[in-house]
Parts: sequence; C-alpha cells; structure tokens
Amino acid sequence: MSTVKLRIKGGYGEHGRSCFLVEYGREGHCYMVDCGIMDTDPYPYPSVTREELEKVDYIFMTHCHKDHSGAFSYFVENGFSGILVASAMTLCLGKIQYQRTHILCESPFDPVCGGGDIELGELRAEYGRSGHCPGGLWFKITDETVRAFFSGDYQEDSLFYACDAVKNQEAELAVIDCAHNHINSPARELRENITVRVSRSLAEGRSVIFPVPQYGRGLELFYMLKQAFPQAAVCVDRGFADCAGEMLKETWWYREGPLRAMQHVLADTCAKAIIPGQKDERGYDILLLADTHLKKKENAIYVREAVLRGSDIMVTGRVKCKSPVEQLLEEGTAFRCHFPHHQSRTDMEKMINENRFHTILPFHNNERDIIVRA
Repeated sequence: MSTVKLRIKGGYGEHGRSCFLVEYGREGHCYMVDCGIMDTDPYPYPSVTREELEKVDYIFMTHCHKDHSGAFSYFVENGFSGILVASAMTLCLGKIQYQRTHILCESPFDPVCGGGDIELGELRAEYGRSGHCPGGLWFKITDETVRAFFSGDYQEDSLFYACDAVKNQEAELAVIDCAHNHINSPARELRENITVRVSRSLAEGRSVIFPVPQYGRGLELFYMLKQAFPQAAVCVDRGFADCAGEMLKETWWYREGPLRAMQHVLADTCAKAIIPGQKDERGYDILLLADTHLKKKENAIYVREAVLRGSDIMVTGRVKCKSPVEQLLEEGTAFRCHFPHHQSRTDMEKMINENRFHTILPFHNNERDIIVRA
C-alpha cells in the first residue's frame, strides 16, 4: 500500500486553523487543503514556512469560513503563487480576489455542479457539495499512487443545504469532520432539542435570540424555525438580511423543496430586518442576529438589554473565549444547544462504514485520534 505524505499544519487537535499539506509526484511538489486561522490565538496562522509555501502548487479550499480560508492572503504575501481551487461562491463569500484560480461550479449550467472531477497536472480531484454552507465542498485528491479524502465541514443530513453524499469512496487517507466529537445524537435529535427549548421559552412569554455566523447555519436555522413555529414572528437583523442576499445568488447549493418553500417568506422577512441600536417598535418572538460571538458593540448591548427584558439567548455553535457570548453562558442567561452543522461522532462513524478508508484523522476537535482500518 502506498503512503500519503501528509504534514499537518493546523486543524488536527484543535477547532480551527485547518491546513493540511500533502507531498505528491516529483520531489518537492505539494498541494494544500484549506488555509484557515484560529481567531482566538494571538498568532492565528498555520505553521507553514515561506519555503513550504513556495512549493505548494495548489490550494484546495473547502469553503469560505475563516477557520478554513482566513490565512489565504497571508500565504500569498509569504510565498504562495500556485493555483487556488474553490467554488465561485466560496470566493465570493470569502471576499477572495486572486488571479490564479480554478473555479468549480462557476454557473448553474455547469454540468458538474453538485459533484464532478477535474485534472490538474499530475492530480485528479473529485468533489461534491458538503452540506455545510453555500460553496462548501469535499475533495478526494489522487496522484499517481495514492488517494486522500478531505471532507471539509460536512453534514449529510442538512435540512436546507444540498449534499452529495460520500459513499463507496476509497482512499489511503481520510481527514474527516468530527467537530461534535462527544455528541452521539443524530442531527434530527439535535434539531428537536432546539425546537423543544424554543417552544418552552415562547410558552413562557419570552422571546428568543440566536446569534449566528454571517454565512452558514443561520439560513438553515431560519428554515427550521419557520417550519416548527409557523405562527411565530421570526425576524432577522440587517446583517443577516444582507448575507442572505449574497448566499442565495446561486440556488443549486440548496435543497430544492426547502428553498422553494422559504424564498418568499425570507424575502419578506429580510425587507423588514431589524437594526440593533435603532428604535424599533416591532416585536418578535424569535430573532436571528448575524454576529455569532457578538463582536459588534451595538449587538452586544442590544442582547444585554433584551436579556434584561426577559429574552432567552440560544447559542448553537462554537463559543469564542472571553466573548460576550461566553460571559452570557457563564452568567446563566444564555443556553447551549448544539446545531448539527458539523458531524457528530455517530455521523463520522457512519461515513467511515460507508466508505473504504485506511487511515482516518478526525479533525475539528481537541482530540488527536487516529483510526486505522485493515
């Protein structure tokens, strides 16, 4: 069996800074999968030298989130001059401008959107939608002798995002999303936990605020909440509305039925978006606020004032150290409910069982597990 020459530069044993460097073909040639930052670290970048960056022929970018893409400009400034391989949506949402790009899924008429393969010199890359966010992809990259699979951030059981399920793939190495490493519940059960908690708050007369990232689980949460609480006033802030407009430019990243059901409702909701800090007499039962860590001062103040009025705050993702969200959790004025925008341990094990991977590295968590299968 051939061996994948992998150098882990970030993302393994930590949640963030995803960056994997693989040697291939002729000596000294490398490709990289993702180039993220760890925004809670004083030095947020992956541990990649200028000499290594100068030898990277390709960077395969799985999606736009900063923990997978945030170091790209820094890498260009420090020696990378190869080809960036990503979806058009990832480049758009990540605000990435770079001349040497190979764009995947460039238009809705692209016959390989929703899964395909490309030849890049000595490499062949298969890819498909990962179900995590618009523009999100998984990759299987093959050189002359070995195959390496990278899931990116993956969720096959997304309510809203389309996913090209990874099944019957073979690879010597697989780097697989397992961000929810200590959660064994399936995605359906995690979503039910959230709706039960929201239902309790609404029954007790309390509104609920969800701080969410600009691009990602917010749209799926909006869809889920509108389905679960059709009579509730579900509102969004101006930042959420602006981001939703960008994300929905390319509709093939979404499941057709849910998208069709939501487009009119979302357009009407976004037209009435709330601007925190400005006087607004409109009430809401549920508010989605596009500031996952409450970094903006006006949003942090707005949420504090809402808590004093009796609102509940629901936290559905990673919590940044020393952020206003962490303070709310410590005070007991916010509640933690995991949303399945990543894989759980159960999800990862299902993926492993449905494919033929030899060595598996679960990433996006604080463990350093290695799984080897015969």
